[in-house]
Amino acid sequence: MNNNVSQKPASEKTKTASQQEEFENYLMKVFRETVTEDGINLHYTLKEPEKYQIKNQKSTLGMIKKEQIINEEKNMQKELNIIKKFEYKKLSKQQQHTYDVLSEYFINQKNLSKYSYYQEILSPVSGVQVQIPVTFGEYRLESEEDIESYLRLISQIREYFRSVLSYEKERIKKGLFMSDESVDLIVGQIEEFTKRKENNILIESFQSRLDNIEELTENQKKKYKKSNRNIVIKQIIPAYEMLAEQLKIWKNNGKNKGGMAFFQSGKNYYRLLVKKKTGSSKSIPEMISLTEKNIEECILQTSDLCRKFPEIYEEYNNLNIKPYTGSNPENIINQLKKKTKKYYPKAPKVNCKIKYVHSSMEESASPAFYMIPSIDSYKENVIYINRSQVKEYVQLYSTLAHEGYPGHMYQNIYYASKKDDPVRYILDYPGYTEGWATYVEGWSYGTIEAGKNSIPLSRLNVAGMEFNLALCSRIDIGIHYEGWSRQETLKYLQTYGISKNAGNHIFAMIVCEPANYLSYYIGYKEFMELRSYYKKRAGKKYNLKTFHKIILDAGPCSFNILKKRIDENL
Repeated sequence: MNNNVSQKPASEKTKTASQQEEFENYLMKVFRETVTEDGINLHYTLKEPEKYQIKNQKSTLGMIKKEQIINEEKNMQKELNIIKKFEYKKLSKQQQHTYDVLSEYFINQKNLSKYSYYQEILSPVSGVQVQIPVTFGEYRLESEEDIESYLRLISQIREYFRSVLSYEKERIKKGLFMSDESVDLIVGQIEEFTKRKENNILIESFQSRLDNIEELTENQKKKYKKSNRNIVIKQIIPAYEMLAEQLKIWKNNGKNKGGMAFFQSGKNYYRLLVKKKTGSSKSIPEMISLTEKNIEECILQTSDLCRKFPEIYEEYNNLNIKPYTGSNPENIINQLKKKTKKYYPKAPKVNCKIKYVHSSMEESASPAFYMIPSIDSYKENVIYINRSQVKEYVQLYSTLAHEGYPGHMYQNIYYASKKDDPVRYILDYPGYTEGWATYVEGWSYGTIEAGKNSIPLSRLNVAGMEFNLALCSRIDIGIHYEGWSRQETLKYLQTYGISKNAGNHIFAMIVCEPANYLSYYIGYKEFMELRSYYKKRAGKKYNLKTFHKIILDAGPCSFNILKKRIDENL
């Protein structure tokens, strides 16, 4: 035996083991408490909750309660106090990483909780009035228990909307209510949804899912279909109508026609929101500088490419990649999957269904979106495409890269297969998730085979993507942080050839969704910077696949933490 080998005393080993076990128990406690807050959250997070020792599941929608809003800051501080008691050095490497991510998450939530009523729950893109039909349209139905739970939940939508209106009433008292233009946009969406009664997404999607449950008799299916139809026609549509009517009554209470900068403490809230949405440590002035520089770079790059390849811009505007990629989304995803093998680590085999946004939701839904599956059943995946907004084949290809491979679906199934601490899968880091999907969307343009000009065409596509995101991000900061008016925004856009009509639409959408573009753009630029950082540090050992593995193994977190992970792996 080598007596020079240093060994930990038995008592210290026991303390370390005890500390790790206590921390693991704490993480599971946070996870269970979070996922059981409402029935929807639990159903979408876990397929088999009992395996996580979760019993007596709630079938509630999770109403918005004033006392919860008031106590949020205190609750986050309580969690921070608990987590600080753990001895960091005695935790395992994985636990230390979770500690870093969770601590930062609690701090962000605590800081934002001071401005709870600044958040807009009813927004045209991500508002609850848009999310509810999609969420219930994909609600997993595999048993009678699922069906009964589903029907109980949708029966609570009216009550839920009442809690939303109570929240909005508080916003009116605080002078934070939405603008008249936002009211008109949301009411228009609701009216589009409510006018479709029989061909409603909540009727049609329920019927098709029910038909796939073999254990049900035809009489049972008939009974459930009738119950669902009655709830939709007699409860849900009236609930939406009630919501729209109340918003119309309150229409003149929104005194602010611009961004967050015009609210008291609005700039402070926006600064914190940007930090949460991007996961970046960059200051707002640094982000302004980044966007402005990138806009000019994109213009110069486009001009340079058009000078070198005189025919390229016309080809770019009329580009048809259908002969190279086909038009079948499933085939395109398979093509992209094959092209990822060289540069991205292997992910488990999964199933993916391509679905199309219901006609009643086309106007309000995003161009495409990925439905995140349960963390314990990640092999069944769904991507929705909005046919009214994704019309060109180049757009379809890059969209499927963003939502599928190597974007959201790939990123999600890869990390899910790592079986990290369950709490890690429920923490929201939009800069990481949307930044990654945008990063690989840019990569996908370089994989399009479109004849002799494939390379300059891919560069034009990337420049176009960066230009649009940088421009919208610059406007986002201008509106919400610097207080740009509509006229100032339109004037700024006109210098880049954007029409007044398009400018008005951009202004309206950005006012309703502060920092939304930044999660995509700043997240994307942070990944590009991390890649350069890794390449410089790794030197001759640089390997793009290794870089991607480090990033994906880390899971959703801030870019400071990702940089730390890179340093640990060099």
